[in-house]
Amino acid sequence: MSQYLNINKQIVHLAIDKSIMFKHSELDKAEKLLRDTNYRNFVSCSKINFAEFISQNLIMYKTATFKEWLDYFDMDCRVSQHLLDNLIKFERTINSRLSYIISEMMEASELSNFEKNELIQMIQSWQRRVQRLKAHEKIKAPYDGSKTWELIPKMTFGDMKRLLFWLYDYKQDKYFQIVKGYTFLEDLKCTKSRVDEINRLRNNLAHCRPLTIYLTHGPTRYKPKKNNNKLDNRYRKEAVEFVFNLSPSKYVFSAREKIFKSSDNYVKIKNSQHNIG
Repeated sequence: MSQYLNINKQIVHLAIDKSIMFKHSELDKAEKLLRDTNYRNFVSCSKINFAEFISQNLIMYKTATFKEWLDYFDMDCRVSQHLLDNLIKFERTINSRLSYIISEMMEASELSNFEKNELIQMIQSWQRRVQRLKAHEKIKAPYDGSKTWELIPKMTFGDMKRLLFWLYDYKQDKYFQIVKGYTFLEDLKCTKSRVDEINRLRNNLAHCRPLTIYLTHGPTRYKPKKNNNKLDNRYRKEAVEFVFNLSPSKYVFSAREKIFKSSDNYVKIKNSQHNIG
């Protein structure tokens, strides 16, 4: 759907172009869903489960009921919420450890002047971005190495990631103190890529984008090759498994596996057509 359609026209579009069968009694429910959930979130999620094949850039779908599409979307919402809850707890832990360790290094004079200035400049750069100031404008209270514990807790995961990477490059012993207990982040060969993927998953879910979409769209290799346009969602599945296992749930596990299966099938269909998107 490339043009604006009102809710009634969206339902007609779903019936004709997505092969969805509606009962008359379901129309009110469908209207409320599309109004409150957003057409693209609902359709882009469930269509992956019902995609059958692609012909000349046109995706053909299995005929299914509105209830079947809704059940899949609701399942994705449950898994996505579980992962987001785990991510919030994980982010809180990483933030607390990072804040403590950098504060300790600053206050205990464990850093060389060069290292300290680098960290100060990184945090000042974050201050400017947050306050939407240009580099030449003055900040009322620019970070000078003190009260670090008050600033880092205000950072997003993406901002913290920059400090984590700095520690990984220059103070690996400190980095490993922060990620202690998270073996997924202790692999020196792909540590940064995994942190990037967790951040990407976090942003995807925090912006209400279904898990199924995260697993099937966009570049999914840690190190994409320009001459290889095929989707590979193995690395994104690894990130999902890591986050899921932070606090696993038997109830959510079976749903997660169904989403993995649907996503794998869709990736296979896309790759067979050499039409990545």
